[in-house]
Amino acid sequence: MKKLLIVDDELNMQKVLGILFRREDYEVTTVSNGREAVEILDKGIIFDLILSDIKMPIMDGIELLKYLNKSQINIPLILITAYGSITEAVDAMKLGAVDFITKPFNKEDLKNIVYRAIHKEKEKNNKQNKSLWNDKGVIYSSEKIQKIMETVRKIAPSNLSILLTGESGTGKGIVAKAIHNYAFKNTETKSPFISINCPALPDTLLESELFGYKKGAFTGADKDFPGKVSLANGGTLFLDEIGDLSMTVQSKLLKLLEEGIYSPLGSTKEFKAHIRIISATNQSLAKMIKEKKFREDLFYRINSVMLEIPPLRARKDDISPLAEFFIKRFSKENNKKINKISDKVLAYITGYHWPGNIRELRNVIHRAVVLSSNNELIIDDFPLFEKDDSSRYNFSMNVVKKDEKELVLGVLTDNNWNISASARELGISRGSLRYRITKYSLEIG
Repeated sequence: MKKLLIVDDELNMQKVLGILFRREDYEVTTVSNGREAVEILDKGIIFDLILSDIKMPIMDGIELLKYLNKSQINIPLILITAYGSITEAVDAMKLGAVDFITKPFNKEDLKNIVYRAIHKEKEKNNKQNKSLWNDKGVIYSSEKIQKIMETVRKIAPSNLSILLTGESGTGKGIVAKAIHNYAFKNTETKSPFISINCPALPDTLLESELFGYKKGAFTGADKDFPGKVSLANGGTLFLDEIGDLSMTVQSKLLKLLEEGIYSPLGSTKEFKAHIRIISATNQSLAKMIKEKKFREDLFYRINSVMLEIPPLRARKDDISPLAEFFIKRFSKENNKKINKISDKVLAYITGYHWPGNIRELRNVIHRAVVLSSNNELIIDDFPLFEKDDSSRYNFSMNVVKKDEKELVLGVLTDNNWNISASARELGISRGSLRYRITKYSLEIG
């Protein structure tokens, strides 16, 4: 269902237009001036089109159009104007209005103008990487991620604790950073975003890394260390893979969430911290609670809002824009002039199931860019493509390739040497991965 925002100071006109477009199966929202429209848009609600009168008190249609341009909100706007204001309407089209209609108008003409404007915008976006969005670093074109980002914009200004769930490599960390950026977009001072990868550190180090320690707290503590909680004060603390926290650290984290206080190791003092905590996991915390591996009270404190980030195979519309983004990024980093990807490669990467999700796609594109000698990525730039019986290409790890060692090491590094996550991304068993670690004498660091 298409969403339409009607902006008009005449209540009767709101009612007439509302009835007209609801009969055409539009979801209609009506407001009385541009300022009310801005308040709705600032909440992150996305519309397919805005239909606005030009002359209105408080904030008119032209000012609303300028706001859309300044805020880079890509929503088409049609202006309704009196006959004597046609010149003003034409000037507005130079500012980006997609069309205008004069009062009194024919209802069928108006419906046709709205329909054409929405579909014209859709066609334009389809030509631009299928509606490519780059929303605070989150690149997508799928409706699934669009809905998630609408929720992100709504919840970001609050101080609610947020739990991001989903498979490894789906972009949970990127979404967490987007929430932070939206939360502090109107602040003059830069607020900290501190991230910690929980499984990357053993339990003995994780507690001190989070809460800090005093000099002499343990062997080797030759000076005070503030800890990630202290560094995140006034901003956001992102706990990646929170399911890997020990019960001891979970207890201290619960106290931080409930009371806003914590104590560094070796200290008898308590310190206050005003932080927003965003957590992420690829595990079932509900299952871990049943197994007594995760505190139920902590679970309810960290997921005031839960967002599930779908795997890449469930949002294939995102594959093409993500691939093109990575091509541009790695071409620049490697001084290449690659500016496109062949239709054949695009068909294969769109059909592939991507067990490692965005992280795997990034690694594959990175390697292809390095290997390529053309200005277009072709199938020969992907040596790990292997033809199977169904005439599709898979990234097979069953055949030893000359760059297999580099690939395995890269995936292990990206996953902080988490064997399970790395094996899932590579599409092989944990035993097979361990065999290759031994075979290539791979080591951490």
